Amino acid sequence: MYRLMRSPAVLVLFLTWLLYAVYYLNRLNFSPVIPLIKAEMNLTNAGAGALMAFFYLSYTLFQLPAGYVGDRYGPRKALAAGALISILGNLMFSQVAGFFMLASAQLINGMGQAVGWSSAVKMVVNWFPRQRRATALGFFITCVTFGSSAGIRLSGLIGDHLGWRASFMIPPLLMLFTLIVFWCIVRDSPSERGLPGFDDERMLEQALAGGGAGIRRVLTNRTLWVVALVYFCFVYVQFGCLVWIPTFLAEGYHMSVNQASILTSVVLLPGIFASPLGGFLSDHYFRGRRQPLIFIGMLVLSGVCLLLGFDLGIQTAALLLAVLGLMILMPDVLLAAFPADILSRKLAATGMGFLATFTSAAGVVTTPLSGKIVDIFDNYGALFFSFAVAALFGAVLTLFIREKPSAP
Repeated sequence: MYRLMRSPAVLVLFLTWLLYAVYYLNRLNFSPVIPLIKAEMNLTNAGAGALMAFFYLSYTLFQLPAGYVGDRYGPRKALAAGALISILGNLMFSQVAGFFMLASAQLINGMGQAVGWSSAVKMVVNWFPRQRRATALGFFITCVTFGSSAGIRLSGLIGDHLGWRASFMIPPLLMLFTLIVFWCIVRDSPSERGLPGFDDERMLEQALAGGGAGIRRVLTNRTLWVVALVYFCFVYVQFGCLVWIPTFLAEGYHMSVNQASILTSVVLLPGIFASPLGGFLSDHYFRGRRQPLIFIGMLVLSGVCLLLGFDLGIQTAALLLAVLGLMILMPDVLLAAFPADILSRKLAATGMGFLATFTSAAGVVTTPLSGKIVDIFDNYGALFFSFAVAALFGAVLTLFIREKPSAP
């Protein structure tokens, strides 16, 4: 165990995990304080959702360019630049007043956050061989659960005691400190540390060589388009739940912002086990295939959302939310592995940027639309029913993914 923890690859995995977890502290600090922002700004649910939609708008527009930057200049530089831009957007949000200025700050934050995912995935892919890829990504993606849970809890705690603006001042400081440590230690690939690289994708890279620009190869890959549509459905539910569950608990069960953030952070924690388990099963028991587990995960996600649409007691709702915490993470690692599986690690960030364009577009749609659904029906049952339909549609689309098992 001691030798494992001293492994350069494990150290890079941990520090990339830590930095991207802190990215989430600066992204999900909005959702717990929605009730406070609504009260001060006199906003409807749709208006609050629109503020978050501005974040996802720039998050969407910059995904593919951000993926290209990660491949062209390296994930280390890209992650650092994204973190600095996100810090700027959060600090601006904490200081300005009025819907237009808050929306502008969200656009800046979304631009910085757009860089994170594709470059973080590329960093992990660069440091681990193909046969351990989904397992490594599975452990990495636990940072999404940890960051989401910690971000929601921290923001709710700060917002309840210091006001919602403080929730956008403290996380950027944590991000800056983490970035300094990351920058000093992490490098883009084993070769930059004088270590041997990997020879596990030579045939794939030769097959892709000489066939046009990387972005064109990404855009013309049919399997990647199907994966992108499945990812859209999955993230429509994932982002919608992460944004609206705290408000659902606060308003539906008459909790304080602090209480709702505590329960939300707790029910999300089971997701820590979901992504490593999904990656391990895919690598070791499904011979590198991702599609079967994605299909199962999307079906379970649909069923849980359907049940949450009914009027339930808090104990039953909390139990279902814990299952939801598992299911809004498990398919993520499997979908994220496809770009490197299909295009090799050389185009991993560009391919991930393409997929992330669809996932962030889902965020643009789900945040205001979800708020509008709650406003129209004046309850959260209709919202969870809409999530169930989206997850079911994604499960059907999963059946059209074509993949080959990797060599033993």
